[in-house]
Amino acid sequence: MIIPSVFKNFICLEGIDGSGKSTQIAALEDLFKSKGLEVLKIREPGGTEISEAVRKILLDPAHKGKMNDITELLLYNAARSQLIHEVIKPALEKGVAVLADRFAYSTLAYQGYGRGLNIDMIKNLLRITCGNFFPNKTFILDIDVSLSRERQQKDKARGKADRIEQEKNDFFERVAQGYRTIAKENPENCILLNAANPPEDIFKLLAAHLDG
Repeated sequence: MIIPSVFKNFICLEGIDGSGKSTQIAALEDLFKSKGLEVLKIREPGGTEISEAVRKILLDPAHKGKMNDITELLLYNAARSQLIHEVIKPALEKGVAVLADRFAYSTLAYQGYGRGLNIDMIKNLLRITCGNFFPNKTFILDIDVSLSRERQQKDKARGKADRIEQEKNDFFERVAQGYRTIAKENPENCILLNAANPPEDIFKLLAAHLDG
């Protein structure tokens, strides 16, 4: 585990695009609200004025082939640091349940395994960025890149592919394998789920792990 997990109701969904994170977060929101909890949903990068501005820079297709990998790494963590300071920390300290669509393990998967940056360097940076504000449970939705692409093509609500989405399949293969490695190395707070299964079956497993 990268950072100590001290907030029970800080839950994260990870996985490449098309894995069904949004569907499961919506179901989790309903579950937490049924238990009388206030819920805050966040997505990365973004969530504050500063973080959204950084998001635009990171995902702008005009920057494809121009942005240095270290620049990308630092920008993601700058956006995350602002989100933690401005939104996540106050919410958790008030007892609000926080549901995250991506968090620190995304950086490890995409910039570490995907880009090939040094894993230990990234872990150290994440410790600085996140401190104690790290998900208690991270559910990684594992999906084949081919199925991910197929689902994205069927999603008519999606607009033009952003800078990251325009990467080739071999990049996403490395990211997907990276997520599997992360789950294997962090069994105490990471659960790998087969995203090819029906959403209702995935949620049953997810909910069971929260109760355990």
